[in-house]
Amino acid sequence: LQCNTLNCLQFAFSSISSDPCYNYESTLNYWSTYGYISDHDDTSIEWDGWYRLFINGSSAQMPEWCMSYMSCGGFSSLWLGGHPRLEDGVATREIYGSYFDQCSHYRSDSIQVKACPGNYYVYKFTRPPLSIPAPVYCAVPFTTPSVDPCYSYTSLDEPWRATNNPYYNNNYYHNMCDYNVEWNGWYRMFYDGQNSQMPESCVNQGMCGTQYPLWLTSPHPQLEDGVVTRQVCASAWYGCCTYTSHPIRVKACPGNYYVYEFVKPMFCSAFCIAPSVDPCYNYNVLDDLWRSTNNQHSSQIMCDTTVSWNGWYRLFIQGQSVHMPDTCVDMLSCGTHAPLWLNGGHPTVEDGVVTRHVCGHWSNNCCYFQSNPIKVKACPGGYYVYEFVRPSACSLAYCAAPSVDPCYNYNVLDDLWRSTNNQHSSQIMCDYWVNWNGWYRLYIQGQSVQMPDTCVDMLSCGTHAPLWLNGGHPTVEDGVVTRDVCGHWSNNCCYFQSNPIKVKACPGGYYVYEFVRPSACSLAYCADARNINITSTTVMPETTTTTETTAETTLPAPSVDPCYNYNVLDDLWRSTNNQHSSQIMCDTTVSWNGWYRLFIQGQSVHMPDTCVDMLSCGTHAPLWLNGGHPTVEDGVVTRDVCGHWSNNCCYFQSNPIKVKACPGGYYVYEFVRPSACGLAYCADARNINITSTTVMPETSTTTETTAETTLPVNRNPCSELNCSDDERCGMKNGVYGCLCKKDQHRQQQHHDSFDFSETCESSSGSMSVSRCQLFEAGFPADVLHLNDPSCKGMVQNGRVEFHFDNDEHICGTNLLANGTHFIYSNCILGTPRSEDLISREKILKLSFSCVYPQTQTLSMNVEINPLESIVHRTLPAGEGRYQVRMIPYEDDEFTRPFTGRVDAELDQKMNVEVRVEGVDSHQFALVMDTCWATPVNDPDYSLRWDLILTECPNPNDDTVELLQNGVSTSSRFSFRMFIFTANSTKLYLHCAVHLCLLSSNRCSTDCNSGHQRRERRSLDFHDSASISLGPLMLSEGNTDKWIPEQVKVSEASRLCGSLMLLLVPLMSFLILF
Repeated sequence: LQCNTLNCLQFAFSSISSDPCYNYESTLNYWSTYGYISDHDDTSIEWDGWYRLFINGSSAQMPEWCMSYMSCGGFSSLWLGGHPRLEDGVATREIYGSYFDQCSHYRSDSIQVKACPGNYYVYKFTRPPLSIPAPVYCAVPFTTPSVDPCYSYTSLDEPWRATNNPYYNNNYYHNMCDYNVEWNGWYRMFYDGQNSQMPESCVNQGMCGTQYPLWLTSPHPQLEDGVVTRQVCASAWYGCCTYTSHPIRVKACPGNYYVYEFVKPMFCSAFCIAPSVDPCYNYNVLDDLWRSTNNQHSSQIMCDTTVSWNGWYRLFIQGQSVHMPDTCVDMLSCGTHAPLWLNGGHPTVEDGVVTRHVCGHWSNNCCYFQSNPIKVKACPGGYYVYEFVRPSACSLAYCAAPSVDPCYNYNVLDDLWRSTNNQHSSQIMCDYWVNWNGWYRLYIQGQSVQMPDTCVDMLSCGTHAPLWLNGGHPTVEDGVVTRDVCGHWSNNCCYFQSNPIKVKACPGGYYVYEFVRPSACSLAYCADARNINITSTTVMPETTTTTETTAETTLPAPSVDPCYNYNVLDDLWRSTNNQHSSQIMCDTTVSWNGWYRLFIQGQSVHMPDTCVDMLSCGTHAPLWLNGGHPTVEDGVVTRDVCGHWSNNCCYFQSNPIKVKACPGGYYVYEFVRPSACGLAYCADARNINITSTTVMPETSTTTETTAETTLPVNRNPCSELNCSDDERCGMKNGVYGCLCKKDQHRQQQHHDSFDFSETCESSSGSMSVSRCQLFEAGFPADVLHLNDPSCKGMVQNGRVEFHFDNDEHICGTNLLANGTHFIYSNCILGTPRSEDLISREKILKLSFSCVYPQTQTLSMNVEINPLESIVHRTLPAGEGRYQVRMIPYEDDEFTRPFTGRVDAELDQKMNVEVRVEGVDSHQFALVMDTCWATPVNDPDYSLRWDLILTECPNPNDDTVELLQNGVSTSSRFSFRMFIFTANSTKLYLHCAVHLCLLSSNRCSTDCNSGHQRRERRSLDFHDSASISLGPLMLSEGNTDKWIPEQVKVSEASRLCGSLMLLLVPLMSFLILF
């Protein structure tokens, strides 16, 4: 029996009696040492009766946390699944055994445990199973030190231990090692004389002056906790807790400091210190526009594993303070593949520093990637700081969510089918397929409603399992909160626990919701119609004297029609004719509440819905309605609001408002606070007839004055075109459309090709052209299509986009091969609409192609955690990507890839697979041309040994077996392990491969016929590099085992550069007249 300490373990034995607390076995001594000592085995002991644990005469206990393998004097460390209490009496507890990084890899036989008066435990140990290699019961100190360590400690002030101190500095490796220190007693940590402490979150590998920095896996104790035991983790290249060292004891002391009972680590590593500096005032600024959650489907994929994170960070976007999103973010957002968001919500200022999990959204799973936790702190002033660390994988990046008040920046969700009154619908809806983006406010037929926050009947809200808010709505004072969402099914109100959402209560008595994709289909968000007054009062506007009638409605109409219930806004200074005023007005100071109708000196007017001159309407940037006014039939609509400044009609994008057209030719507006000061809502006085009908709204009896004319309601022909910021609405040849804004540089560049943009990826491609340039050339966007007329373009942000792939959206694409490249070709066609016998309208034909080189070189060595060489590079626009992997396997069936440390003996069989991903497996095969080994991480090194030559095994090495080559997207071979005899103990693998078109029927070679193909192919490399994951080295012992050595390679050797796609955009344009 061994313990986790430098001292002797002692066990007390005595004859078994009724109470094991006073009758345990007498003393038995075992000496235990730290490190890789594995000469003890508790299966060799004849266990009999009850035992009490001691360390150097002091009471000890079994640990209840994971113990590293080979840390208790044997190979497999055994730990307890929890101690009982005094009142529990004799209890049975599980025993777990650690192996490498798996804490519960083994499960030993259960034992009996009892808590005894006097604050100690006794154990009825049994012989562990023989199937567990060298198991040993562990022990850790238990009693409180006789002298308070808060006042009896050794000061440890070594600045090299700081978390921001790299062990590689000034071209030299400063690899400090606490394994060589003779630790004795308790220590208090300082940094240049200032109080410090150990970090509680992941420290980047290579910091703290050592290769493997040590940090605490759980928070420090409180004063009332006394002495506690904490697990210690070591960061390595492959994770924050790749290795666990021996636990240590920690105590919180009066005066806000901690003391630690340090012990010798299991291996060469060092304890870290985190200087006590308030991160709210000591942070790095992170202002990367690409991190915005609005940056979606970017052509450049970012990866935060390549960033040297160091300390605390505050997020900005273009100088504006923002924060990490704490709800799920759409895939392919934030400039990366799997965007990282904060799981657990932000803390308050009172919480101090907290640790939060970080999730990455991928494969429709909001937490598909569980990245390394980070520390977060809320700061005075309403911002947050984050201690970012290296994520767990590449193609992950931390997101930044713009800070915009969702109460005034939301989407309107007015779906009648979402009503809780809509039950047993014949059409089942599914919110899983909705592209949710941002915040939403719920309506039913224009009436503001909310989500139900109690259980909703099954088969309501137009779906199977209706979604309701679990946890109640917040108050305005609560701000943004996160709430769980439940779906009712199978008579269980929370049968489906969908993804949480964020909710905010807004002034005015409504709520906004940040909806996200539900966890499954046949789930839909509900709109609560249960509290809407079905019998409502309707004000009839037909006569000058209003009368009230009560009407029964099947589905509730708006409780109050804003056409007859509004506030009068008659401010002369709002007139568009009021320019360059000496008094600048600001609508952010107005307490907006409800609906408004605009007047100027008693005359009904409306907001302008075209650009207004700067310094009009009594303000700096006058606000106008972007999107045109609705018709009476449209009901209540939402429109964007723009403010003209700096010669940009929409320089300020203010908060959207709701608008309604009313019988009688006027409009009402639900004004809200603008997004900034120096903005004010305009009243359009440009088309007012001075002699006009005036309706005075002040009294309940309306008095009409006769007039010659009434205000005309004119439809804006541009309101339905949705021209982008780079376009303007205009007329050409008698037709309204989107014309290009004057931009001489852009018009000269690619004007003849309609400003084309091409992207190719794997077996798919897309091309976009400028809508305004097409319109100016006489080609409406809706007549364009690819070779297949059913593949029409889609207008996005002023561009007409086309897409094809090699699955169900071929669109007439042709695939050709010329021996060195594969070529996908298609064209965009524009055919005029004409049913006449002849036509003189122009025909448009834009041809485009994507070219893929067939050949490339891939390098990989055989070290392995995980042992998988991946090529994954994002290329510039017009080019594409796919991946090539080289993976060694443990078994001949290629089902178990190496995932950790490998002990490979000389002459051991090694199975290797090379495969390509991201190409059409029905059309392509991967062919290994040549594979070879070198003693250094350089594929061009002069000393090499060939394994595959001209697609066949090297005839000079009869251990090489070609298992599969040129028949699918994966190729396989095997060989037997060897070393280079020229004073080298390392081995690296490399392969040159190419893609082959299966339809050629010439992809595989018959290596047994003696007539293998010998011709050389043209190697047209686009991006050549090698991949190295560390060598295998020969052991210094007297065996022939291999031990992997971790070697930091240069940046060049770590580039993922194998078998890349070169997609050369080939454009040709044909316009037929």
